[in-house]
Amino acid sequence: MMRIGFCVFLTVALAAGCWAQGEITREQLGREVKLTILVDKVMQPVNDWVTEEWMVREAAEGGFNVFSPRRGYEDLEMVRLVTEWCAKYGIYHLPWMRGSLAAEPGPETEGKLLLWANGQEQPLWSPNSDEFWEWTTQYVLEYARISAQDQHLMGVFLDYENYAPKPKPGNLYDLSYDDEIMARFAEAQGIELPELAADARKPWLDEQGLHDEFDAFQVEHWRERCRTLREQVDELDPNFQFCIYPAPGTPFMVRACYPEWSTEAAPIILADASTYGRPSRLREQEEGLEINRQRLIERQQVAVDAGVPFIYTGGIDPAVTGADPEFSGKNAVAISSVTDGYWIFYEGPSYETTHRDYFRWFTWANQAIAEGNLEAWRGAREEPEDMGLTLFGSAGISSLVAPPITGERVEYPTVRLRRENLLVFAAEAGRPAGIVLANLQIGAREEPMVWEVRDPSNTRVATGRGEINAPATVSFTPETTGIYTLGAVAGSNAWAVASANVPVGIWTGEPASLFSANSGMYFQVPEGVEEFSITARGVGGETVRLRVLGPDGQEVAVCETTPEQTASTVTVRPGEQAGAVWSLEAGRAATGTLEDYSINLQPPIPMVLSLTPEQVFGTKVP
Repeated sequence: MMRIGFCVFLTVALAAGCWAQGEITREQLGREVKLTILVDKVMQPVNDWVTEEWMVREAAEGGFNVFSPRRGYEDLEMVRLVTEWCAKYGIYHLPWMRGSLAAEPGPETEGKLLLWANGQEQPLWSPNSDEFWEWTTQYVLEYARISAQDQHLMGVFLDYENYAPKPKPGNLYDLSYDDEIMARFAEAQGIELPELAADARKPWLDEQGLHDEFDAFQVEHWRERCRTLREQVDELDPNFQFCIYPAPGTPFMVRACYPEWSTEAAPIILADASTYGRPSRLREQEEGLEINRQRLIERQQVAVDAGVPFIYTGGIDPAVTGADPEFSGKNAVAISSVTDGYWIFYEGPSYETTHRDYFRWFTWANQAIAEGNLEAWRGAREEPEDMGLTLFGSAGISSLVAPPITGERVEYPTVRLRRENLLVFAAEAGRPAGIVLANLQIGAREEPMVWEVRDPSNTRVATGRGEINAPATVSFTPETTGIYTLGAVAGSNAWAVASANVPVGIWTGEPASLFSANSGMYFQVPEGVEEFSITARGVGGETVRLRVLGPDGQEVAVCETTPEQTASTVTVRPGEQAGAVWSLEAGRAATGTLEDYSINLQPPIPMVLSLTPEQVFGTKVP
């Protein structure tokens, strides 16, 4: 059991009382005492996004030791008031603010906006601009002044997620190719820059053999700015801490913020978001929690390799699929067992309804953490869970018409799926159904596959798992004739349907997640259909080219994504070719990398991609 002074944390209420007496100091947080940070988006909306004292009190009574209001960073009087309330209830204040400053394109911002390597400009001040640093410095120094007067303001939470409009190549910041930094670099190199279009700047630097120098030059510019800010903060409060999100971080965070903002007196706090919820809807709770733990162990290595003092926290977001109250509470304990604590991006629950359920479990978690009971996350659920296929976008499956069931085993071409997917298959009562799934390893992680089958009434009838690079056999005898669903996931690996003695298709009502180039995907265009649409979407900046082939195998239409336009929809008028079987081919787009993408077929065509033209699913005529 953890003891702070002579105070034993028997209940969370006692814990809050202990903090109020000062037994936990700011220096202990994240070192001797696990951080429990609440970034509030549930209580604030009750009062039009203005913090009130009762919110701080409720956070403290729930066992949180740091309160971070989602809004209000710019109101310095409110920041001071929240700090006073935190001091009153024995917890700490961490003002939240974006790490980016919006800027509308125009004469004042020309050449100073964030410009990505692909030539895409976003309406944000570049991290190389004076405007960006003046704004950041303005607020951080004000917080440091308050912190110097009252240590219950412990630092600042800087959010470097890319919230700006337009397609997002990544979080903030990677190298920017804006006019300002290009001009500074040219001056330092003693070279004259030619007129370069936005998307030609990186290629030109590469061609000239100057990109490595440009990279080092810009990072050093960031470091100088970060160093100056840290020095200014230290003059006011050397214990003031920077908390940055999302960890482990972007080049700006890892190469500039890490070395310049982290000190022995004020280790940088890293907020990881990779554990927001359940890794998969098909993973049982304890297995999902263990995956989250291992993920955090791996991701902390970036900070370890950086060689700086740091405090690492894993995140929780109740708005994420699978992050129900009990899972979230046990996730908090599991995270804290391998890190220096946890933080919550507290959104999703309603204060008047589900908030109570979540806070009951977070209170339980905070008490377990305070008592040092870091194994409390293990064990069976207290509340029944059904996190599987009921959460898939399965509306419309009941309208499908199954192809004939012959019982003949069919070997399928390899259509590589990734992450969670839902299959549909037709089965007859009393006739054994057998489907073989292949777990295809990608990268170094050897994650097992898990699967579950549901009958036409959505009742779970079979579950199982398969090891990496080995077949997983789905085998059972149906009690009901109809269309069954099979959900499967193989972690970060790819997987495929190898063979089956029942007709199998890939459900796209919730977009099907695929990997790499694929062909052999068939669908029916019912008679009378005048037009239909198909959407392809790249994942994480990756791209795909989707070819729509008519019944004769000839290309009818194409949709193609780019790093900037992540989704592309094609609308097809089948004409005389309605009433026949069509197909899709997915391959490399003109730009970007082909890996992860999704496909969504939209009514009136059946939302199923079949694996052979002889086993195509149809749809009932309204």
